[in-house]
Amino acid sequence: MTVLHLLWRHRTLVAVLVRRELDARYRASVLGFFWSLLNPLLMLAVYAVVFTYIFSPRFPGADPYPLFLFSGLLPWLFFSGAVLDGSLTLIDNGPLLAKVMCPPEIFPAVTILSHLVHHLLAVPILLVAMAASAVAGSHSFPWTFWMLPVALLPWILTTGGVVLAVSVISVHYRDMRDLVGHLLNLFFFASPIIYSLDGLDVPTALRRVLELNPLASLVVIYRDVVFSGSVPDLRTWLTAFFVGVVSWWFGARVFSHYRETLVEAV
Repeated sequence: MTVLHLLWRHRTLVAVLVRRELDARYRASVLGFFWSLLNPLLMLAVYAVVFTYIFSPRFPGADPYPLFLFSGLLPWLFFSGAVLDGSLTLIDNGPLLAKVMCPPEIFPAVTILSHLVHHLLAVPILLVAMAASAVAGSHSFPWTFWMLPVALLPWILTTGGVVLAVSVISVHYRDMRDLVGHLLNLFFFASPIIYSLDGLDVPTALRRVLELNPLASLVVIYRDVVFSGSVPDLRTWLTAFFVGVVSWWFGARVFSHYRETLVEAV
């Protein structure tokens, strides 16, 4: 039985656990779930001040830079947050996994979906900011914004595959979370999030390495449709979906390999 089939069969339980995860995250805070909107808003405000009045990075097609940066950070925060939490999701839910007869795939899925909810709540902040920028005349509104669900799909597939693999490997090798944190830092700077590959002045060999980064195409298609207002070329689309499908396939295979020994290892 495939991972997707298992999750669909237990979709009610998945929904309940996602709601529990979201409630637990903000249970002790005064503003509660409102932080899901306030966090990206405050982040955008800080970037606007810092990169308008203190630093002024210059890349082709990256003006205004705060919105350029924010449009690259949003999918990255979804990916990195889900992967980091995913490295502990089976360990944290070990007692529940041992006592309740439910597929272990549910817990990585809950982690991914809860972070996806936070991401979707942050998207309107970017949309309003882009509209305000267009009204102010500093940047044209990206009418390709409607393509966001398509641009987000490779991110979901890639995140799902990586979380599946990381979550199950972490059960057997507890050092995995530390390794994941360092790898995420490496991929953050190797991905065109804070810069544009078009305007990056680096040696040719390094540029080729950066272009081979599997996350590069995912960042490009997301930013193109929500910031640049352009439709990515077919090669970029195919590369992004290839990365997503291969990541999902690989993660599902790794999870299946370690699945039978999960309860004992937890």
